[in-house]
Amino acid sequence: MPELPEVETIRRYLAQSALQKTITDVDVRLKKVLSQSPLPGLDLLVGQAIRSAERRAKILILNMSGDLSLLIHFKLSGQLAIVVPDGTRLVAGHPVPFPTGDYPHRATHVTFTFEDGTIAYYSDVRQFGWMRLMATADVPATIDRFGFGPEGVGAPLDRKLLGVSMRKRRIPVKQLLLDQKFIAGLGNIYVDEALFDARIHPYVAASALTARERLAVLEAVPVALEAGIAQGGAKIIHQRAFPVDNFPAVHGREGEPCFVCGTMIEKTRVAGRGTYFCPRCQQIRRSRTRRAADTSGLDITGGNPTQQ
Repeated sequence: MPELPEVETIRRYLAQSALQKTITDVDVRLKKVLSQSPLPGLDLLVGQAIRSAERRAKILILNMSGDLSLLIHFKLSGQLAIVVPDGTRLVAGHPVPFPTGDYPHRATHVTFTFEDGTIAYYSDVRQFGWMRLMATADVPATIDRFGFGPEGVGAPLDRKLLGVSMRKRRIPVKQLLLDQKFIAGLGNIYVDEALFDARIHPYVAASALTARERLAVLEAVPVALEAGIAQGGAKIIHQRAFPVDNFPAVHGREGEPCFVCGTMIEKTRVAGRGTYFCPRCQQIRRSRTRRAADTSGLDITGGNPTQQ
């Protein structure tokens, strides 16, 4: 599933290969990809150039020279492949279509051709993704309606504010981290990785975490996302991980040894999502009372935990 690191990789690819280039043709093969678009005709983009490529949460925002913007959400299986005139390919998102295979693929729904011969292929095997074309002036209000929480990377997370929110939520910590209104951009892969890094079991209720554990989770979130960005997105194919420098450490590695302790990685389901964890590194303590979480005497407002 394309998450923040995959979408950020796509944004960077576009900034590297397509910025300021004029679009000469747009071929839309699946009309429902634009079913929620205020301006349904992508032919309006012909003759325009991409002025800037931005991202909010998992949404790619392409601002065009004619005061139009194209918002793209890749959902579960979106992919963007960019082929430049020398044949170089820049592919990010879902692993299908196979990055070295033929384009357009049968799952390719929109093809953008640029004046210099660069071609961008938007594909989506499950057809859940969407595009919305609108006036650039309407973008801020559109994004606001999603109610996104703070970005998981970039500006430091407000540990105090998020820590207070965690204490109030009696749902599994993994379920909370998947909520885009809590922290924007996190998805299944990077939540599993953040919880492994924090040594927290995904089943544990957010409200049952100690202050030290809340801090560990909030510190692990940007670490996991930045690791994904550095790799251009975690490599997960058919639910199997292909780690680079031991990342991903748990997601997609069921039945494989933990890089830390050697225990076999297990898979379960949390909030309906396939969830990977190390049963030794991420043990559930028998006693996880609210009192223990609230009276630990730790400061979660920033820096290292300190006794008050």
